[in-house]
Amino acid sequence: MKRTVDKVAEYVLEYFMKEDPAQIAHTQCVASYTHYIAVCENLPERETDLMEMAAWLHDIGCPASKKKYGNTMPVHQEEEGRIEAERLLKDIDELAENEKEWIADVVGNHHRRSEVDRLKFAPLFDADCIVNMTEGYYPKENAEAILEKAVSTKCGKEIFRKLFMEAKQ
Repeated sequence: MKRTVDKVAEYVLEYFMKEDPAQIAHTQCVASYTHYIAVCENLPERETDLMEMAAWLHDIGCPASKKKYGNTMPVHQEEEGRIEAERLLKDIDELAENEKEWIADVVGNHHRRSEVDRLKFAPLFDADCIVNMTEGYYPKENAEAILEKAVSTKCGKEIFRKLFMEAKQ
């Protein structure tokens, strides 16, 4: 399955090199944190790999959203991301149909805290939140509220506290 994760990562990197190179560092960080959190949370290996594939694909809709709507508002990038993820995943024979559907569903809902429990993608949601906080999308003075409302895994909370709360003391 690791080869399949690498195949998805390679596709995403090549896609962003052509469409939006600035997106690469964010995507790499989210994929890395997602993998780390999933392992830390003792997810089974296949589930960890699927979670990492969803992380690689989570912002794949940004370039199409910019072209179509002139922005990357969450609702637009999720809509376009689902379409691009489905297009890519249809050619990956190593994945079952329900796994392809799950990844596309996560990509199409990855900003929605309300969908985390239903789709079971907390490591990805936490990783994206951590990276977004690092990149300045949220004010650091709101760290405690963000931790309480958004981050849900034990490992994600630990990383978040160390990066954004303990550093303030």
